[in-house]
Amino acid sequence: MIHFPPLAPLSGLYRGLVHLRNLSYDKGILASAKLPAFVISIGNLSVVAKGKTPMTIFLAQSLRKAGWRVAIVARGYRREGRGTCLVSDGEKILADLREAGDEPLLLAQACPGVPVIVDRNKTHAAAIAVEQFNPQIILVDDGFQHRHLQRDLDLVLMPAAFLLQTPRLLPAGPLREPIVSLRRAQFLLLTGLTDLAPSRQHHVWERCQQFEARAFALHFQAQALISVHTRETFPLNQLRSAKVVLVSGIAQPERFHHMIQTLGAQVVHTLRFSDHYNYRANDAEHIAHTFAQTRGDLLITTSKDAVKLRNFECLAQLPCYALEIVAAPAENFFSALQTALPVRAERVLT
Repeated sequence: MIHFPPLAPLSGLYRGLVHLRNLSYDKGILASAKLPAFVISIGNLSVVAKGKTPMTIFLAQSLRKAGWRVAIVARGYRREGRGTCLVSDGEKILADLREAGDEPLLLAQACPGVPVIVDRNKTHAAAIAVEQFNPQIILVDDGFQHRHLQRDLDLVLMPAAFLLQTPRLLPAGPLREPIVSLRRAQFLLLTGLTDLAPSRQHHVWERCQQFEARAFALHFQAQALISVHTRETFPLNQLRSAKVVLVSGIAQPERFHHMIQTLGAQVVHTLRFSDHYNYRANDAEHIAHTFAQTRGDLLITTSKDAVKLRNFECLAQLPCYALEIVAAPAENFFSALQTALPVRAERVLT
């Protein structure tokens, strides 16, 4: 767990500012906007806790299958475009990578039938979603700290280990808010539970009891290897003993690498770039050159990186595949979520 002790005094100042901001919203000093739709936030407390995008995809697909009209709003971190961007109207994708950002574009591709709107101001994006598409449910990607928009449900993804040894707040640690902020959540999704010994898992569940949120385990599963350029699939069972080169620009590449290794592949080289990295032509050429030198069988990247790497011709002739990872919450999670929808969303459906 990463800590920077010299920055601890600044974390104390940061804690005070976070407390003042949250108190201002709790007391109504800072106003929040209420929209005529059922709003579900998918967020976390930490800058390193990932998985929000696969979880948002899971929810959008599951809710739409259950008959709901759904829209997604997101910030579009590190996108080059400004203002509001309609990434998808639910029927076709209307923006490119530069305008939308990598994660919103991935959301639009993975969720046909679901409009995706991007704006730095998520409240404004949600208002546009209501005006143009009349959704019954709005999913707010990374919305737990965006308190200007009222939510009907807050889902928080949390590494289980954080409930055993609470890390520090920014900038000395990875937390955006203290653990006590979980009291605002209705659902808590615990990641990394299987990495812990059974006795420590028991302690995690005990710690969850101090919050009102219903807690569920959340796992991530490898679903497929999909060609970055042709969309053809490569059988996962043929990965065993294959020599692979890994390319990623994500916050926690170790989990991606571990998943590839558990599938039986032999990782001969790794190329790591910063989170949300915007690849340039010389990066793609370096990747192609490195792959040729290693004489690997496959070049494997993440779905988030694939939306950027598919733009480079020098990679088009290579066996370049994206590992598609899906969120797999506990079996009873979605049924529990559905019980929260009818009563609270009744005003939307009538």
